Amino acid sequence: MRANFLQELASIRTEVKEMGDKTTLSVRTAVNSFIGNNAETALRSRQYEKEVDDMYKQIDDRCIATIATQQPAAADLRFLVSSIKIANEIERVADYANNIAKIVQKKFPRMDLAALTPLSEKVKKIGDLAAGMLADAIKAYDVNDANLASQVRERDAEVNKLNKALLKDILNVAVSDPISQEAVLEYNVAIRYIERVADRATNIAELVFYTATGYRMKDKKS
Repeated sequence: MRANFLQELASIRTEVKEMGDKTTLSVRTAVNSFIGNNAETALRSRQYEKEVDDMYKQIDDRCIATIATQQPAAADLRFLVSSIKIANEIERVADYANNIAKIVQKKFPRMDLAALTPLSEKVKKIGDLAAGMLADAIKAYDVNDANLASQVRERDAEVNKLNKALLKDILNVAVSDPISQEAVLEYNVAIRYIERVADRATNIAELVFYTATGYRMKDKKS
């Protein structure tokens, strides 16, 4: 019985990792579609989001059923509860990617983006950092690595710094080119979604740390 239970836990871990990997791909694809104003790439990201939703429902049901039927305690219960929360965080990230892709599909075709094109490299940089944080948070979950989880959390400050700088650049475009204000608003929304990806990755990292150590990251800092 114990062997079967451990196999079930391993299978849940694999499913959450696959969900996270799919979502990381969705984020990278959405950011690339945003930078390149590519509706076809945006469609691909939105398709990933639908797959992630299905994976989330399956994981949530599976974790709840395992808790109800196996009545796990201590570390096993901590893992299952954290897995439910992590899957929820991942699903929210997939929503952010989907929302960025929708901007590309539905808003960009009727906008002049020329004034904002020079910001593409900065958008790519913050997008790569946020997606990298998510990828490493998922890796930390997969291998139960508290140290890697701590490193992910530390990188959130860099994303916040870049986000503030980029928002100032976007505001400068709005001031210097009033015609582009509608596009500026959509750019601002998309950048905030990217920044939220990093926030969710940090949340996942904190949950991984708790799963691996039995206490919360903030408790350790104090």
